Amino acid sequence: MHQIKTLSNGLTLITVNRPHLDSVTTLVAVGAGSRYETKKINGISHFLEHMFFKGSTKFPSAEKISTLVDGIGAVNNAITDKEVTYYWIKSSAKHIKLSSDILSSMIKESLFSQEEIDREKGVIVEELRMYRDNPARYVWELYERLQYGNQPLGWDTGGEEKIVNSLNREDFISYMDSLYAPENMALVYVGKIPASIEEVAKEFFLSLPKRKQYPFKPFKKIEQKKAKVDVFYKDTDQVNLVLGMEGFDRYDDRKYVGRVLSCLLGEGMSSRLFIQVRERRGLAYSIGAHSGSYKDTGAFTVYGGLKLEKIYEGMEVILAELQMMASEKVTDKELKKAKEMIRGRIALQSESTNFLAEYFGTSFVLDRKIETFEEILQKIDKVSKEDLQNLAKELFVRQKYNLQIIGPFKNASKFEDILNL
Repeated sequence: MHQIKTLSNGLTLITVNRPHLDSVTTLVAVGAGSRYETKKINGISHFLEHMFFKGSTKFPSAEKISTLVDGIGAVNNAITDKEVTYYWIKSSAKHIKLSSDILSSMIKESLFSQEEIDREKGVIVEELRMYRDNPARYVWELYERLQYGNQPLGWDTGGEEKIVNSLNREDFISYMDSLYAPENMALVYVGKIPASIEEVAKEFFLSLPKRKQYPFKPFKKIEQKKAKVDVFYKDTDQVNLVLGMEGFDRYDDRKYVGRVLSCLLGEGMSSRLFIQVRERRGLAYSIGAHSGSYKDTGAFTVYGGLKLEKIYEGMEVILAELQMMASEKVTDKELKKAKEMIRGRIALQSESTNFLAEYFGTSFVLDRKIETFEEILQKIDKVSKEDLQNLAKELFVRQKYNLQIIGPFKNASKFEDILNL
């Protein structure tokens, strides 16, 4: 399915050939993100992502880059997360060289003009305000702050306005020099790939400058003896909440059980939470569950956008469903359906060149290896009803709960009462 080659400068080349397509996604993934930051430069990973599009030695302006991309009918973007950042262009296969040229130039010779940095500060600040005005998104930032506390995993990926406004050119250069080493990157091509792809990669990426690989500070586990609740006051007609607890890291095999458990609880219109919260009671439009992992910790979460006047009833229904998972085994039918749903979703996602590029790039820079989809599904198939119940018993303990609320509430006392019953 994929080929891996390490180039002489330490950069890893990953190719996934799809000859029946006419397009290709070119992606560069970097083992860099907000958890590598100090408080003084919190938000620089995300800011740097913006600056790469502002001009390089070869393509000296944002307009030049965007005109080239638009001129071939391509699309490009980037994503910054806590542990990984990636940049991509999806284009017609015949323009793979131009896509490679643009991405490599952005990464190895960005200008970082102080004038552009100062101008972009206003853009970043407005982006942060936009997200904070969107409760369905901002509740996740607040939740991670609640669960992980005052350490890099708990800080906002975008940073704080005051810090963003203080960053200068030297900060960007120093940050890049600490993480953007070829050995800390993966170059991924997915789609209709020419036989000369290795030569293309060498032509544009072999000249990446040598840099360092700075390790992040390990997550410091916070001992939790009772449920934690945080209420962010906002005058809304809907209450957005995330209820979760500490989960498991990327290297813990329980993550496969967690994947099935989250599917049963909150994925699809036949999941337990969807049926109970939305279909039978009409308490929410959006409801779901998710199991996610970082390199040294993770979270199992339930998200809901609930009716304001029914928030307490909705909370009790969610908690009851979690407890039922711990007290009763799921049926054979439910378990089979969940496994088939996961298999089907992976099959659908695998038709996207962007999804494949992101998966392979992220997996390699974080794990230095790639777990194939078939290997994942083999482990999913081994999950038993007993595994699910045991994990539910381990996770769904009231003193382990973390509850983040955005809504028109002045205090958290009623929510604390519900969690601590």
